[in-house]
Amino acid sequence: MVANYLWLLLCVPSQPPANYVMTKKTGLPYSLFHQPSQSGASDGFAARRGFTVIELIVCMGVVAVLCGILLPSLRATREASCKLRCASNMHQIGVALVAYGIQSDNRIPPSINAMGAHPLRQELMASRLQDGGMAGTAGWDGLGILVKGGYLGDCQCLYCPSHHGDHAFDRYAADYASKDSAGAQIYTNYHYSGHILRQLGQGLQEPRETAITLDAGSGVLLLTDGLRTLSDFNHESGLNRMMADLSIEWWADTGNQLRNQIPENVTLAGASSAAFDIIWDDINPQQPPEGP
Repeated sequence: MVANYLWLLLCVPSQPPANYVMTKKTGLPYSLFHQPSQSGASDGFAARRGFTVIELIVCMGVVAVLCGILLPSLRATREASCKLRCASNMHQIGVALVAYGIQSDNRIPPSINAMGAHPLRQELMASRLQDGGMAGTAGWDGLGILVKGGYLGDCQCLYCPSHHGDHAFDRYAADYASKDSAGAQIYTNYHYSGHILRQLGQGLQEPRETAITLDAGSGVLLLTDGLRTLSDFNHESGLNRMMADLSIEWWADTGNQLRNQIPENVTLAGASSAAFDIIWDDINPQQPPEGP
């Protein structure tokens, strides 16, 4: 037995190969059996764990199905969030209107586009007119008077997060920062009623004009999402509207009846003042304050 052990020691090379390890069983510093290399084992494992083409196609199909299920709900969640932010914008505008009304006998800012025999109500989204001076307070008009007077702390509240047209806040940010009365026309994303309520009284052929005040109640419409063109229609399924009592509610456009009346471009025949009056009346609660 001792002779065999000595013979094994003599047969072992002085420098063992890298793939030999110490064994506890024999007490030798080298293994008597060849151990497979780790690199070879990992290469074999990597080859066994690869995907086949069929498995890859199945995985892609599962991902596509999940995306089809989740994306509509994510889109609906995003739009619901935008509606709430839009209503919050209107609330900030309402607070500014109250601050203005405290100093103006409870009235709201005037607009040149609400005056005259043929008011341009489709242009009541403008906060600054290009022809400065006609609006009473230099070039700022309607909601723009709140900007000029410093009643709005953040003018970005005049812009809806769902807006997809040409009148984003970034386009006019520098103008709002400078509050310069002269300059190009500025449009907001919200449609202002103007300071005059026009209603056709009994026995009258001409509409009766009444100044709108902040105590007019929930039957008088003050503000809605944009209606000037289709690109100004912020939400696809309806709009937010704010009444004279500053209550805000969602108005659903069932069957896209309102959306179908809005012109694609202001230069079209459908963009006339008479056509817009019909659009405005459709979303008005039709509960004007009683008067003599």
